[in-house]
Amino acid sequence: MSAATRWSVLFLALFAGVFGAFQNGKMPAALPTLAAELGLTLVEAGWAVSLLYGITTVLGLAAGAFADLWGARRFVVAGLLIVAAASFAGGFATGALGLLATRFCEGFGLMAVFVAAPAIILRAAAPRDQRLAFGIWSGYMPAGTSFMILVTPLVIGAVGWRGLWWLNTALLAGFAALFWVATRRIADPRAATAGRMARLRGDVGAVLRARGPWLLALTFATYTANYLCVASFLPTLLIAGGFSQLLAGTLVALVVAANVAGNLFSGWLLQKGASRGLLIAIAAASMGTLSLVVYATGLGAGAKLAAAFAYSFVGGLLPAAVMGGAPVHAPSPAQIGTTNGLILQWGNFGQLVAPPIFAALATAGGWSAAAWFTLALGAAGAALGLAIRRHEGRTR
Repeated sequence: MSAATRWSVLFLALFAGVFGAFQNGKMPAALPTLAAELGLTLVEAGWAVSLLYGITTVLGLAAGAFADLWGARRFVVAGLLIVAAASFAGGFATGALGLLATRFCEGFGLMAVFVAAPAIILRAAAPRDQRLAFGIWSGYMPAGTSFMILVTPLVIGAVGWRGLWWLNTALLAGFAALFWVATRRIADPRAATAGRMARLRGDVGAVLRARGPWLLALTFATYTANYLCVASFLPTLLIAGGFSQLLAGTLVALVVAANVAGNLFSGWLLQKGASRGLLIAIAAASMGTLSLVVYATGLGAGAKLAAAFAYSFVGGLLPAAVMGGAPVHAPSPAQIGTTNGLILQWGNFGQLVAPPIFAALATAGGWSAAAWFTLALGAAGAALGLAIRRHEGRTR
């Protein structure tokens, strides 16, 4: 670990995550154009969004273990180049099959980036700055997603959706080269070839047997499930309340961006000694309660929008606390990538399964019925946060 924090390396790892998250934000904003040009059905459009999550749901833990074995720096660069190549190929798609295939490949590359970058951050940050560093890192997804949601309509208007895909290719490939050169002094150890598979099995087994990584992973699943349910259907709610489609999309992007401020605030609080488990419990309980305000009250659209901003900001306390917990709860420093893979795997599982449940409840009983589901997710997250607090108290 560093005697002094290498902030340049830390921010390079952060921007690897942010540029990766651009791929998450570009698709929702581009869907109307893609549907018109490629003839996508509603189901195909849904898969185009969710395939980015599906691969990590299945392989997140294994990807984290491989990152620990082959080196986080190599894994980040390889992931960026895979996403760049997939985005380039996606720009040539002429139908749903080609688009979905390249989208799947993008998800494979992003998984590599997202599981490995935290190990780079840990090596770059001095012990006194690690909590703040992981608070900063946790904002990569909302920052990249909200920025791309805002700029995608402008870029598509100027160069078309294919131009947007190819601009992402150039950005990712160029940044991969910069990252490789600028981080060349970061140690990137690898296990000996003969012992790699034994080491991989050992890493996976150690993480799966440990209590802390499971508490973090299940907590993150409740968070991602809750957040995606509320954010995904917020534009529909605002449009029904009288907002135009363009204004509703812009406001939702700003709501997502408020999550970044919560991430940074959480990192600062953790740096000052705040309890990780208590922050998680407060954030989860607040998310559950505020989701009721947004979806289960008779308030006007403006009041519900204000509640959504508060929901996103307070909710931002949680991912920073969870992601910063990976180095703390990993069985050893050599298993941080594996631990982070487990966390991301369950987080993506939450994003895959929760929105359909939320939509089914809303269809059957209205928004109020669906909001009780997000309240339950908030209660579960709060209980897990208190369990993390007790576990850290015992292990300290």
